[in-house]
Amino acid sequence: NEDEFPAQDTDGGTAADPMSRRNLFQLMGASLALAGLAGPGCKRYEKEGIVPLARRPDDQVPGNTQSYASAFEIAGAAQGVLITSFEGRPIKVDGNPEHPFAGGGAVPGTKRHAGSTAFAQASILSLYDPDRSQTALAGGKGTTFTAFVEWLAANRGNLRGQGAGLRVLSEASSSPTLARAKLKLAEFAPGAQWHEWESLSWDNEREGTKAAFGRPVRPLARLDRAHTIVAVDCDLFVEHPAAMRYGRDFARSRRLEGGSLGDGKMNRLWSIESTFSNTGALADHRLPVRSELVLPIIAKIDAELSGGAAPDAEVLRESKVEKFISVLVKELRAGQGKSVLVAGRRQPPVVHALVAKINAALAAPGATVEYLEEPEPNRIHHAETVAQLVAAMKSGQVKTLLILGGNPVYDAPSDLEFAAELAKVETSIHVSEYANETSQKTSWHLPRAHALESWNDARTWDGTITIGQPIIQPLYGGITPAEFISMVVGDGLAGDKLVQNTYEAAGVKLDWRAAVHDGFVPGSAFSVAPVSVGNLPPVALSPSQKAGSRIGNGQLEVVFAQSSHTFDGRFANNAWLQETPDFLTKLTWDNYALVAPATAHELGLSTDTLIKVTVGGRSVDVACHVMPGQAQGSIGLVLGGGRTAAGSVGGNGKKAVGFDTGRVRALTG
Repeated sequence: NEDEFPAQDTDGGTAADPMSRRNLFQLMGASLALAGLAGPGCKRYEKEGIVPLARRPDDQVPGNTQSYASAFEIAGAAQGVLITSFEGRPIKVDGNPEHPFAGGGAVPGTKRHAGSTAFAQASILSLYDPDRSQTALAGGKGTTFTAFVEWLAANRGNLRGQGAGLRVLSEASSSPTLARAKLKLAEFAPGAQWHEWESLSWDNEREGTKAAFGRPVRPLARLDRAHTIVAVDCDLFVEHPAAMRYGRDFARSRRLEGGSLGDGKMNRLWSIESTFSNTGALADHRLPVRSELVLPIIAKIDAELSGGAAPDAEVLRESKVEKFISVLVKELRAGQGKSVLVAGRRQPPVVHALVAKINAALAAPGATVEYLEEPEPNRIHHAETVAQLVAAMKSGQVKTLLILGGNPVYDAPSDLEFAAELAKVETSIHVSEYANETSQKTSWHLPRAHALESWNDARTWDGTITIGQPIIQPLYGGITPAEFISMVVGDGLAGDKLVQNTYEAAGVKLDWRAAVHDGFVPGSAFSVAPVSVGNLPPVALSPSQKAGSRIGNGQLEVVFAQSSHTFDGRFANNAWLQETPDFLTKLTWDNYALVAPATAHELGLSTDTLIKVTVGGRSVDVACHVMPGQAQGSIGLVLGGGRTAAGSVGGNGKKAVGFDTGRVRALTG
């Protein structure tokens, strides 16, 4: 097929191999390493010469696999996983069925079962990726780790005395060990400030519960108990930090016979959303509306249940919306203690506050939703704290910036111009698995150890402490963020000692061998918080929220969606993920602008049309994909493309994969 396998490449000139797909060797680099070419760090049997071993390593039988419990964390939420290892080499990631947050079996009689996310499973390929950072960099040029250690020893005293001039920018993490490292840094350098940035953040939920209850708490829905489930612009089964647990609970209450509801009934799922999601595809009733119109709809539902005044919005008078709300409210009224609403990360805090109020009116707390204590109730909102950091860099207040993971040069809000302000910092150090866009702008770059080659800990969404252990020796000698901070303060402790010391310092009597073996600490989940809804201010609608579904070009809303291939861009160099078709669009190797058929017809667009999307004066050219189910008047920009320093698979400046849609994502996006 000439369209699928063109005879000439786009650079004009040389004939392309028709059997290749995105260049065979680019795709197979990590896969070949996984198959047996990983080389250094692959811990097999003890070194032998000609004489065969007289004693095999304990618990190893040639040709048999072994399983180890560990942890996989993404965006501050962990998952308990089980790693299958063959002769010292990790080959498969699955969910840990013994983990208390795994959810158990969905089929009656099955107690032990667990799943894992696509990102967790594909982390195996990232482990063996030859594009991972293999050496320290100084000013973008290769150097040795020893050279950095010598520099640090010579400058430690200077760092200690910088006070607020010493800043840390960390990606989101729930690790108790990293939290203790934060305290150690504060003792080492009084006045030093710690910032946390995550591009796909759930902080709107924190702010919303704070408005509703007076303090931030963490909602955890019990879908196995709910007859009526309402997803409010929320992809429960893919994007939510508790997605794996929610999927298991939903399956149990979805069964007519032997289900968790126990009354011969199964749940009913309602979805209100702008972008067609996996949850929307499963829903019994789905209402596609612009994301900004969710507020008047939820305010209307609240008014119907509480007897208050409904907002004045044209969308509420549309027959389809009016009927949807009427039937839903009737079902919610009849389902006291059996219904639950869950709002998504894109919705503003006011929607989360209203959802909390509605749940309280439905007697959901303690029945179909639990509100858990937040581990860091005083933490500043991700968008706010990164803005504060950039302002400090701009004014010359930041002397040294330590960046732990992440890629803020690529994914920080575009209007902050992070890269330009980073150039004003005297010394910047980036610890990352890849020498990415941020690494290329910092004074120093240090390789970060992969989760499967390091000691670590993190919390699942319910707070259960999950222990990660190295399944293989570090292939490239990387370190963890906690180890790096330990180096900075002068302790220089290894990962296992740092993790153990964390619980000893907290007075936790931890059976270390059992915790490592099981992969979690029993009874460590967050406690349930007593909550009471306070008075919420009247809902204020913007002019566009008072409008109806039909709007013209120039008024269209833009929402940003998580990529099934790259998350927010961090997995761009993972060929397994890039090659896996998106569940709904079936697209691979790309990100795009999702447009509703009605909107596409009005604008004269078709799938694969290159369109220009302008937001707040910033523009990006991106391929259009006409998607049935997309809300009219809403453009869904999928994040994670257009990387320039991801690697040979995900984009390295010579060949782009996808589009940098984050270019038009501002601080409030």
